[in-house]
Amino acid sequence: MSEEVQHQTALDSDDQQVGALYGKALLGAAGDDVDHIVWELESIVKECLDAHPNLESAFASPRISVEHKEQMLSSIFSGRIHPTLLNFLKVLCRRGRLGSLRSIQVVATQLRQEQTGKLQVIVTSALPLSDGQRSEITEKLRQTQGKEPVLIEQVDPTLMGGIVIRIGDKVVDGSVQGKLAAIGQQVASRVHEAVRDKFDTLTSS
Repeated sequence: MSEEVQHQTALDSDDQQVGALYGKALLGAAGDDVDHIVWELESIVKECLDAHPNLESAFASPRISVEHKEQMLSSIFSGRIHPTLLNFLKVLCRRGRLGSLRSIQVVATQLRQEQTGKLQVIVTSALPLSDGQRSEITEKLRQTQGKEPVLIEQVDPTLMGGIVIRIGDKVVDGSVQGKLAAIGQQVASRVHEAVRDKFDTLTSS
């Protein structure tokens, strides 16, 4: 089974509240097409908002009328996404929440993962994980947590200790952390190797 990897989007308390309210509403309205609709919403964020920042700014701008924003939604998405999702976007537009689309997508994805027995895990490491490290972390967590982990990877170059694994608001317990210590050492070793290589390059130039 291939590991699922995502990148984290930080949410403040207001974003979380809006995301929770509308994320739950979307899942409730999606019916049997929930997985497809959640996937389409993720695609909108990744393929549209990330690629076209001006579009995201327009969605959030109070200077653009609701009517014009609805016309934009229809022009861009009509016939291209599920009708339920398009209607949902228009509801957000009318309620002035279109600018919160990212936070709603994050929460909707999290809620759907919980419904399907998946576990969102934030993995912070000093360097990007290798495929082998990713697989090992996933398997250890699968065994100890009893759910399918969905890794959200973050890179923090200042984390010289190697790796920190967080589930919800807690770092994984000591027994799990111990099993993952070797992986953290591997990451730390890669940091030291990178520093050494950089130093060798500088001294040889």
